[in-house]
Amino acid sequence: MKTVLLLLSPGFEELEAVAPLDLLRRAGIEVVSASTTPELWVEGSHGIRIQADATLDASLLQDYDMIVVPGGPGVDGLRKDPRVLELLRRNHSLGKPLAAICAAPLVLLDAGLIQGRVMTSFPGSQEELEPSLKEYSQDRVVVDGPFITSRGAGSSEEFALAIIAELLGRDAAEDVRRRIVAR
Repeated sequence: MKTVLLLLSPGFEELEAVAPLDLLRRAGIEVVSASTTPELWVEGSHGIRIQADATLDASLLQDYDMIVVPGGPGVDGLRKDPRVLELLRRNHSLGKPLAAICAAPLVLLDAGLIQGRVMTSFPGSQEELEPSLKEYSQDRVVVDGPFITSRGAGSSEEFALAIIAELLGRDAAEDVRRRIVAR
């Protein structure tokens, strides 16, 4: 079974976390949501509190097939967290994919991983990302090698389906898409 670590930092964008969490689990992927704080309850940017499955510290002890980073104001904390940056570098060095939505590609930037890539993000992050990229895309979801990036909350469903396609193949993603009656 494929495993995914989904990071929850205070101020995360709820839709960008819950849509992938839900759709990946529907696809049969084991998703561990990890709080970056010592507390399991994490409050998102719109006041919705979600109970994580584990803390990040406990989650660092195992390997995952992919790491998913939601955006939102919580990205500021992720950018400054050496555990997160090292975790992303480690997974990348093992050839495992990374997925980031909204402002979260900035965390990949801080980890030193995006040089020469094609990515997208929340429009407000474009200026900071662009100098390191081969190309900044306006597409809703971009897959470039081991990286999946997406624009924001409005593309959360497409982002999740791209992750499923990466981990389980296009047929699995299409199956989930049909079951949720997506376009």
